[in-house]
Amino acid sequence: MATEAARLRRPARPRPGSARRALWLLAAAGAVAIYVHAWNDVDASFTSLFTSAGNLGDLVRRSVPPSTSVLHGSITASVVTLDTALLGTTAALVLSLLITPLAARNLSPHRLVYEAARLVIAFTRTIPSFIFALYLVTVVGLGPYSAALALAVHSVGTLGKLFAETIEDMDMGPVDALRAAGAGRLQVFLHAVLPGVAPSFVSLSLYRYDVNVRDSLATGFVGGGGIGFLLFNSIQLFQYRQAAMELTVLLVLLLAVERVSTVLRARIV
Repeated sequence: MATEAARLRRPARPRPGSARRALWLLAAAGAVAIYVHAWNDVDASFTSLFTSAGNLGDLVRRSVPPSTSVLHGSITASVVTLDTALLGTTAALVLSLLITPLAARNLSPHRLVYEAARLVIAFTRTIPSFIFALYLVTVVGLGPYSAALALAVHSVGTLGKLFAETIEDMDMGPVDALRAAGAGRLQVFLHAVLPGVAPSFVSLSLYRYDVNVRDSLATGFVGGGGIGFLLFNSIQLFQYRQAAMELTVLLVLLLAVERVSTVLRARIV
């Protein structure tokens, strides 16, 4: 009887399912609170979205038909954009190949060298290319050259990180074999590492060129030339018909670059 009475007085243990449910409810309430804060922080409003529909219609009416007077200039500026992305990507590829052996854990000669290389990669990858362009426009002046340099600096971080991770995941058999034969670091990298990762490196570089074509538009907005610079000026001057033509040329350019890049990467990998 005493045992039965003690069992009855003992508080019931919470069910595991109840604790899990309470945790999910708490997490859901926290997520809702975060989204409510974000909504209020950006002054979002469904009312202003619907009441502004008339402005959108007016903008469309002022944008059609696209002005053909800027067609030739838009095509020329598009070629400049492609050249800017090409030079920036190529320079980044060369610099990334130099820093990658130092940033790959399985190839780096020392932990301090590895951390320093990773720090450079993190710095150049974290800062957007148009921020670099803002500074480089001041250094080398307005034009696509500053944009190409900005794309190169930013892409070193992106390509360097991807290249280093690719090397860290590769088969180390050929590398160990050459090291055992007495080969130097440069010989190991050229004859054991690069042949194994070359297809991945080419594919990543093509993808980065695709991204840099888009990034060069943002650098154009801050004085980096190309079709982004033309588009920015047209919008600033309320020349929406010219902007519509430049957007049309830009759309064709981006679709063509994306398609070519996808086909090439599919054939290489």
